[in-house]
Amino acid sequence: MSKAAESSATTTIIDPQLQTYRTALAQLLQRMQDLARDINNPDLAETTDSLRRSIDEPFLFVVVGEVKAGKSSFVNALLDAEVCATDIAPCTDSIQQIVYAAQDTVQQIEPHLRKIGRPIDILQDISIVDTPGTNSLVAGHQVITERYIPNSDLTFFV
Repeated sequence: MSKAAESSATTTIIDPQLQTYRTALAQLLQRMQDLARDINNPDLAETTDSLRRSIDEPFLFVVVGEVKAGKSSFVNALLDAEVCATDIAPCTDSIQQIVYAAQDTVQQIEPHLRKIGRPIDILQDISIVDTPGTNSLVAGHQVITERYIPNSDLTFFV
């Protein structure tokens, strides 16, 4: 097996049949969006358009837990890389979404959302999110975390 084929075989973590489902869902959402336009329902058209555009996004794996429970260390161990800062004192102050990128990048998307890009193959299929945590003494950390959880495909509590 070639190195590229071996790498591809070992990094595909999502069932290949998922792409078939995504394609069928995209077609269904496109038909729904067309219907929404036909019946002049802009809210439904906007919702279906947003859903259709997000279908091919990587699986969103969100790591939550109490402050200093080891969330950032867990993410680093999972990726076998030092992506998230760790310290004795709480240091994750915003949602950190780790995504695939050809080169290392850090982009502040919103005041409480930072995208970190790394050239790690597994991130082509899954996006990992490190959260500030719950039971924090820092005002707002728990609220930031609680508001992000509904976006996840899978939430892992540390």
